[in-house]
Amino acid sequence: MDRRALIAMLGLAGASRALAQVNRAIGVKAFRFGVTDVFLHDGAIHLWQDFLQSRLGMPVQIIQKSSYQESLEALRSDEMEAAWICGFPYVVAKGFVRLCAQPGWHGQPWYQSYLITSAGRTQAHSLADLKGDVFAFDDPLSNSGYLVPVVALRGMGQTPQSFFRGTFYTYSLHKVVEAVGSGLADSGTVDGYIWEILHQKRSPSALKTRIVAKSKRYGFPPIVTRKNLEPTLHAHLQHALLDAQSFVEGRRLLEVLDLQTFLLPQEGWFSGIQELSEILDGTHAPIPVGAIYETA
Repeated sequence: MDRRALIAMLGLAGASRALAQVNRAIGVKAFRFGVTDVFLHDGAIHLWQDFLQSRLGMPVQIIQKSSYQESLEALRSDEMEAAWICGFPYVVAKGFVRLCAQPGWHGQPWYQSYLITSAGRTQAHSLADLKGDVFAFDDPLSNSGYLVPVVALRGMGQTPQSFFRGTFYTYSLHKVVEAVGSGLADSGTVDGYIWEILHQKRSPSALKTRIVAKSKRYGFPPIVTRKNLEPTLHAHLQHALLDAQSFVEGRRLLEVLDLQTFLLPQEGWFSGIQELSEILDGTHAPIPVGAIYETA
């Protein structure tokens, strides 16, 4: 008897117990969940594993990728079932991934991209003030760490090559903060969620930086699954995440991530990132930088 038939036989009610029975019956392999360096917090990998195993009723393997491109390739090639990625990779990969759950920061599905520079550079108050800097990006597929400032530059008739003295990628938002705090970069672009957590925890690197400007609000990085994943398993993961607050393992995970809940995602939350993506690929006219960045 195949997996789908077994699930149908057991019914969807009491899904956790039913799925565990199915998994034992067919000797299921581990559920593979992807994360990147972008969102890693101390101890979070084990908490993700403990929570997902307890709610899915099956072994869970946490797969750490070093870039969003690697995460997308793993989802496309069925190397992973689900992953926590950024909104820009989601927009790029809509053909083979689907939204599952939206982390709620302060209970909301939004976040902002921050431009940062050294704490002592008090005269910089806008993107224009960073001209000629050595600038740190996160990942070429990061919304806050690449797409937002690059599209803003396009609205100014500039490119990173024409505007900055030099640029580099850190492939970690934490390392963008470290690069700016240490003086390796004059300025950089970072997820406001990450910067606020580091600053709240009195990170030495974060305390050596200040915010130059904040972007408008964009859809928070979502949890996605590959589109060819069995619908029952997608629904089971979604239910587990949306109900995370009801269980000890879920509350521990949310606390470490400084999140309050997981929300049922809506496609419209990513319309702003979709617009930026279309500007980047030339299918949408540039928009003024004032439509992207708010004042700090």
